[in-house]
Amino acid sequence: MGTMEEASTSSLNIEVGLKVNTALRFYHEILGLNNLHYGLWDNDPLTMEGLHAAQSRYTDHLISYFPESVKTILDAGAGTGETSEKLKARGYDVEALSPDPYQQYLFQKNRNVTFHLNKFQNFKPRKKYDLILMSESCQYIPMDGLFSNSINCAPGGYLLINDYFITHPDNTAMSKSGHDMQIFYQKARDYGFELLKEEDITDQAAVSLDLARSWLDRYVMPSIDLLTYSFRRKHPKLLKFASWLMRNKVKKFNDDIMLLDSEHFKRVKRYKILLFKIPV
Repeated sequence: MGTMEEASTSSLNIEVGLKVNTALRFYHEILGLNNLHYGLWDNDPLTMEGLHAAQSRYTDHLISYFPESVKTILDAGAGTGETSEKLKARGYDVEALSPDPYQQYLFQKNRNVTFHLNKFQNFKPRKKYDLILMSESCQYIPMDGLFSNSINCAPGGYLLINDYFITHPDNTAMSKSGHDMQIFYQKARDYGFELLKEEDITDQAAVSLDLARSWLDRYVMPSIDLLTYSFRRKHPKLLKFASWLMRNKVKKFNDDIMLLDSEHFKRVKRYKILLFKIPV
């Protein structure tokens, strides 16, 4: 991306007061991933090719949940737009939504899909949708805003969620992301949502973490060790001071590594596909 494009994204970020997702830029620009969600693994190799196959299977499986009556879709938390593009290619009338200006940039550059730059809970629809798709975006939306605005966007329609939920919280970073499963179910009932279908794909999805951990162990950690060794030899005192200054970021990095433990993930969370009927 060139300097003018970066400046454009930055000014947009300031204008709307929203953050650009730097992790998304890393996955898309450095790793070359168009799909940013977990995969639905089925004995695929732990390689980039295996990930692509698992992610493609994942999207196809989600689409199989669409009721036949669905024509118009709001893809809430649309990422790079790969899923929106696939849905449009299959004949659906799709619009995308995200609070990330970088995602807006990708849509403007690569996708022929209407894009709304907004948080879902603040979005005021100009039309009614048959289905709202939240592919790993549900966890970022406050539950009251999620359910109340789903009724505004798709009254009498459907809400399809695929995401992980906390079921057995522990005192670790693993318990800090995702909605509590039982509270989420109760909140859905409180708003009059009917759960039509439910599927647990935790075991198949968690393999994505095994792949990420293998990349970390093979490429990232050896690079860090090499750089640290070289810097320690030349500037031992400066390294000690820098380590103290960066102690909070080091802790955050170690916490993030914990999140790649698939067995820990499966003990604390369940990855669910949930299809709700939205009340009128």
